[in-house]
Amino acid sequence: MIVRKVLACITAIVVAVVLFIAAPVVGFFSETTPWMRNPLAWQAVPASNTCQSTPVAPQWQLAADKACEMLIAHRASLHAPSLSAAIAIEGEVVWRAAVGWANLADEQAATPATLYRIGSTSKPVTGTLLARLVDTGVVDLDEPIASYDAALPNAEWDALTLRQLASHMAGLPEYGTNRDLRGLYHSMALRQHHTDVREGLALFDGSPLRFAPGSDFEYSSFGTHLMAAVLQSADGQAFHELIRQQVQQALGLSSPVPDQESPQRARFYQQDGQCVQLWRDVDLSSKLPGGGFMSTPSDLTLIGSAWLDPTYISEATRKAFWTPQELNTGEVNPQSYALTWRWNSRDRYAHHGGVSKGSMAWLAVYPDQALTIALTMNTTIPDFADFSSVQGELVELFKKAAMNGAASDRQSGSAEN
Repeated sequence: MIVRKVLACITAIVVAVVLFIAAPVVGFFSETTPWMRNPLAWQAVPASNTCQSTPVAPQWQLAADKACEMLIAHRASLHAPSLSAAIAIEGEVVWRAAVGWANLADEQAATPATLYRIGSTSKPVTGTLLARLVDTGVVDLDEPIASYDAALPNAEWDALTLRQLASHMAGLPEYGTNRDLRGLYHSMALRQHHTDVREGLALFDGSPLRFAPGSDFEYSSFGTHLMAAVLQSADGQAFHELIRQQVQQALGLSSPVPDQESPQRARFYQQDGQCVQLWRDVDLSSKLPGGGFMSTPSDLTLIGSAWLDPTYISEATRKAFWTPQELNTGEVNPQSYALTWRWNSRDRYAHHGGVSKGSMAWLAVYPDQALTIALTMNTTIPDFADFSSVQGELVELFKKAAMNGAASDRQSGSAEN
């Protein structure tokens, strides 16, 4: 009898441990595997025709009204709980708006101040810090990173450069190709909380390089993480503190901030057709430099606009960061990726999208028009292009408004003369 009780107790403990370990992995696969989803947790997204838009100068009012109509229609077509957007021209936010629901539980409306996970749009945020430290001479893009950190946990990393890390040509794995099994598990579980970016190196320091540095391209959020750890070592301050000083404070912003509970934070949802359910609880601190920040579209547009200010980032550095990088063969990498940004040569704009747990984000900077646009929403859909497709119409709308405003200013000036 006693033996049976002991065995039963041991069995219960083993089962509990297995369930504790397996639960987040099951949750990870349920995010993309329809048959693993709980059908009782889904709900329809309530209709909403209200656009929470901030006041704008009179010259932008007609464009702002039309933009709100576009945003309302786009949210409905995507069946998203909420959608938020902002436009900045010549460094000034001329329109910011939100439609739909930040939290479906109490039908809390999204506002332009609602914070969204921005996923890989975190990369140009980290890239902004990198550019600032390049300009001040703290780091050099082509210096081996061991020059800044002599205690890297993987000897294969010593000769890598910040240029290779920032262009995804260093040979670091992405989440799905990571061969560090412990790190692979924790990247799926997302339960560990990290207070320092250096802790995150343990998630992939046991994985060998995928190819000789500079010889190929593989998009890697781990590469951005290693870059952030190197910048921290080079400057001597914590990465999150550097972002606060060099980005938030320097530009007078309230975000980006690490993903955390906040009264302004949206709830994030998994989508299935026209219904959604809350995304499982996750801790994104292990992804911070390449995918763990939250922000508002308006703050993102001001970060993008800052790249056009030569007193914040020099023209030479901006040009270097917006130039698609070449492999060792002299050919441009297969994705025409620049440094922490993608560059669209045809339409001449820098951009980066992001997909996170229950959220999508988009940031694009059009230097010829001094225009920046950002979009966010609190769910994910299969095709990112469907989410970002409204950006073209919004950009054209405000380009025309800017041209009309300039024409009106010229006519007014002529009349006065």
